[in-house]
Amino acid sequence: MPDQRRSPADYLPLPDFWLHVLLVLGDGPSHGYAIGKMMRERTGGRLSPTTGTLYHAIRRLHEEGLIAETDVSSSDAGKGPRRQYFRLTPFGRRVFRAEAARLQDVLTAARRNKLVTRRS
Repeated sequence: MPDQRRSPADYLPLPDFWLHVLLVLGDGPSHGYAIGKMMRERTGGRLSPTTGTLYHAIRRLHEEGLIAETDVSSSDAGKGPRRQYFRLTPFGRRVFRAEAARLQDVLTAARRNKLVTRRS
């Protein structure tokens, strides 16, 4: 668990991979396989995590207190091996919001400098 005095800013910029794991968990609790599948879908295959890479990131996010294990979904009860489900923690949500604001600031500056347009 991270030191409670840490600030979301201490985690910025977030690694792209972590950002996408948190983004998936923003939809609600999920298990590792589903997180990886959703990451592939949302990025058009740009991020296609291996099992090892995904679970390493999940372990680190858990150690840092950005995500936590949660109870198994009742819809999965009795359907084979128990899956570990993860959810965003309140701190993880604050870190994600801080990163989103940071990215918005970069995009705003890029538009102001005419490096990108609204559609770029």
